[in-house]
Amino acid sequence: MSRNLRTDEDYAIDAVLRTLKVFDALEGTNFEAVTTQRIAQRTGFNYDFCMRALRTMKVAGWVTQNQRGEWMVGTKLLHYSERFNDLCIATLKHEAVHQGKPEAAQEFENFQTLNS
Repeated sequence: MSRNLRTDEDYAIDAVLRTLKVFDALEGTNFEAVTTQRIAQRTGFNYDFCMRALRTMKVAGWVTQNQRGEWMVGTKLLHYSERFNDLCIATLKHEAVHQGKPEAAQEFENFQTLNS
């Protein structure tokens, strides 16, 4: 297959996609802690794969396990969610400048300063 005819899906790594699906299964209703069995049910993957994916994400800091053996999203996600607000404000400010709206850009700058 020619290199320029490949789609993004052609480059996708199955194990990574499956692991991300396991991570998505942690969301549940209210980000409650869930068992490996429940994650397996939500994803349709076998228990062994879910456990391996969860332990890999635990090593990387993306998930944590409580004393009952249940899993939940780890604190690493908080770092990214805090930075997400900064990214949004910076993007809006950049767009305002490029659209010739300096007063809007200044408002975003003021908002960012107040929330720092």
